[in-house]
Amino acid sequence: MTIHPKLKPVVYAIIVFVVFMALSVALKLITHRNSIDDIYFGILSKKDLMIGLGIAVFLTFTHEQKKKLH
Repeated sequence: MTIHPKLKPVVYAIIVFVVFMALSVALKLITHRNSIDDIYFGILSKKDLMIGLGIAVFLTFTHEQKKKLH
């Protein structure tokens, strides 16, 4: 099964976002540090989602630039 080349960056960004969210949730559960702002599932805050989105966009952009160099 092959993915259309234009969808590969989207899939990459989604995977990066999911990994970041999983690490964020794991760290919050391990350290028992939940703030009042945790409105999504009682664990994630809007700030966490925005940071995850920013990281996903940045890493996807740099990954695509790196692919163009090779």
